[in-house]
Amino acid sequence: MIFTLRIAGPALLFMLMGLASAPVCKADGPLDTLNTKHPRLLFTDNDLPAIRRAIKSDAFAKQQYQELLVRGEALLDAPPDKYQIGGPEHTLLTVARDLEDRIVTLAALYRMSGDRRFATRATQEMLSAASYPNWSTWHFLDTAEVTTAVGIGYDWLYSTLSAQDRKTIRDALVEKSIDPWLALIAAGKAHYANNWAQVCNGGETIGALAIADEERGRAEQVISYAQPAMAQIMELFAPDGGFEEGPGYWTYATIFNVLYINSLDTALGTDFGVSNSPGFSLTPEYRIQATGPTNLYANFGDANSAASPAPQVFWFARRFHRPAYAVLERELATSLDGHMDSYTLKDSERFAALGLFWSALVTEPDKASDPPLVQSFSRVAQAYIRSAWHDPNAWYIGFKGGDAHASHTHLDLGSFVFDALGQRWAIDLGPDNYGLPGYFAQRWSYYRQGTEGHNTITINGENEGHDAKASLTTVGQDFAIANLDQAYKGKIQSWKRGIRLLDSKRMLVEDELTPVGSVDVVWNFHTAATVEIAPDGRSARLTQNGATINARILSPLNCRFATANAEMPAPQASNKGVTNLVVRLPKQTVSQTIAVLFVRPEDRVAPPVRPLATWR
Repeated sequence: MIFTLRIAGPALLFMLMGLASAPVCKADGPLDTLNTKHPRLLFTDNDLPAIRRAIKSDAFAKQQYQELLVRGEALLDAPPDKYQIGGPEHTLLTVARDLEDRIVTLAALYRMSGDRRFATRATQEMLSAASYPNWSTWHFLDTAEVTTAVGIGYDWLYSTLSAQDRKTIRDALVEKSIDPWLALIAAGKAHYANNWAQVCNGGETIGALAIADEERGRAEQVISYAQPAMAQIMELFAPDGGFEEGPGYWTYATIFNVLYINSLDTALGTDFGVSNSPGFSLTPEYRIQATGPTNLYANFGDANSAASPAPQVFWFARRFHRPAYAVLERELATSLDGHMDSYTLKDSERFAALGLFWSALVTEPDKASDPPLVQSFSRVAQAYIRSAWHDPNAWYIGFKGGDAHASHTHLDLGSFVFDALGQRWAIDLGPDNYGLPGYFAQRWSYYRQGTEGHNTITINGENEGHDAKASLTTVGQDFAIANLDQAYKGKIQSWKRGIRLLDSKRMLVEDELTPVGSVDVVWNFHTAATVEIAPDGRSARLTQNGATINARILSPLNCRFATANAEMPAPQASNKGVTNLVVRLPKQTVSQTIAVLFVRPEDRVAPPVRPLATWR
């Protein structure tokens, strides 16, 4: 999905004038401080001795390098990637990401070992990509990712390339990427307002910096455009690092953001101040909190639940002197090793070499305190609550308000995920197939994107408003409360939802609603557990993988649990094995409190139901 923003006024006029005149040099141009030596992107040769020392002395770095070496050796006999359009959106993206994995891995191994076999094989991959008929400029994410791979490879392996190979690769960067990008800029079609901005500006800047000696005019135009575009997109991280597109897209977007910043730093000696944008230094805290003790994300919106390593976290740790980031990323990467599905593993490998290099350069990675047990992010209106760190059986809640119109979001205001006893009990179904008809234009009719498919309340079986917003009104030491009044305009007068972790071993979900007229209310809770509802309907037993938890209705006294169908016909995702545990309250005309408690089976104590206004 593409969202656009407009960069107006002098900044845009300057960029378009620059495109028309294509200056070779400017007295105050962005490339005046260009490091004219290769390699100049991300890591200079001055960084290599420290990285090699870490590989010898640090167990984590040693293991990461050995895994990289195994993959690199396997690539030596593999044929280069072929041009292939595919996937649900008919793009080159799968090939582009494989090129990133292959070229970055092989080039990094050459820089570490000096073994020319790796350089030769990476060169074959770059020349193959240079021969493609195009780099899928109709879906510019693909173009930017191919450019990232080829730009890094060209720069890192510059000294090993023949003059003819340099020209072939350089010409491909210009003709298949940079010139089409400048054409989009001239047409006013390059102004993205979500992850696309970071990927496209990051990838194009890498390509431009790689060949800036020979293509100074083009490089200056790319970098001059990226400066205001990236400065504006950085507002997504303000004020506290929260990210509206969720932890999956956080991992995707910020790696290119970091590639952009780090490449500017090493090539020009400045990132033009963009890394100092409010909230950016804090944004790894969002991903850390959005990863549950089960190593599953709080995958709101178009995010998959499977967590994966994020190599850029090590850059954040070094750049902002926050060793806790590195400690927690090492812990996550270690716990995920050998436990990722094939798709997540493949996706995580393409920048693993950068993670090795960044992690090796972090000083004092073992000196850190744990993050808070409760943390919220105001602009995206999300709160995270857990009973402990470093405990796979900890109780954990991810709870959201937010903006229904944000990029890649669903109509899921008030939804939550819930982990305990090593299991995820309340699940978010995540995205459906992006190739579904109207997925981004009219997707609210699909179960996974509409309100019914989330752990929140539906009114009259309808979706929440497309323009609704919900803020967190109170975040306490073990709870959070959201104001959801806007979710159903004209149908409810007010709606507040509070979620509390009681004594680190019980979760209470409490809703206070006041309807407008008569409305049908349904409370939804999606789970992969086996559900057994008690004969009186007042409690339900949830069981999965040998663990059991009970759900109990505390209020109102006259309602019962039931189950609703969550399975969908093709072409939607089937949601097979998912149960929607519901509480139905038909024809409600007066204020109502719905309170559901989740506890271990042996826990018989029910807390009193108190008004949310009294929660402290």
